Amino acid sequence: MSPRAIAFPRTLVLQAAVAVVRRRGLSGLSARAVAGALRSSVAPVYNAYHSMGDLTRGVLEDARGRLDERTRRTYTDIPFLNIGVGIVEFARDEQRLFQALFLSRHHQRDILEKFRASVLARMKADAVLRLMPDASLERVLDRIWMYTLGLATAIVYGQIPDSDTSAIIRSLKDVGNVLMFAELAGTADSDSATNDAQWERLILERGIVLPPDLPDACPAPERKETT
Repeated sequence: MSPRAIAFPRTLVLQAAVAVVRRRGLSGLSARAVAGALRSSVAPVYNAYHSMGDLTRGVLEDARGRLDERTRRTYTDIPFLNIGVGIVEFARDEQRLFQALFLSRHHQRDILEKFRASVLARMKADAVLRLMPDASLERVLDRIWMYTLGLATAIVYGQIPDSDTSAIIRSLKDVGNVLMFAELAGTADSDSATNDAQWERLILERGIVLPPDLPDACPAPERKETT
């Protein structure tokens, strides 16, 4: 007996497609797989979405919406930290949707760019962060973004066994503390004169004696001969 040839609402087809990706990953998304989830022929799939490209985009936008919802939950009393925790928790709990968004070649980069832009807008609306220059905010976002996605990816692939929310908060808070301190202290730009001066001060205060063959890239304006 052939599958029933009936029509399905667009939302139901998308729901089935998301379920397929959750089980098989984005590479497993096909009209036949979605039809199987709907227990129908492929005709209703193409009636709702004219191409698999359109359906793929629908799945990615749905995943982005789920990610956005996670980042708006209250995990701590620091709104910016909550965004990072939400991203990592989403990766932990929705591994294949995270992989679909961030680790697959889906050629839908604008979806992630819009999400990143929304995060930056929320940073600029924050009572504390908005006091920082835009360039500083973007630099902080770029660097914490890379660390957050790295942490999330490591959890997805089992490289970090402790993925409890409290451990995620601690890890992101520690790194965020370092990045924010560097930004406010003027050392976030490693090529800046302020960075060189701060390193010189720290080295002198700590009585650190640097070896004479230290590479020029070291942020120290002066080297002392060892005896």
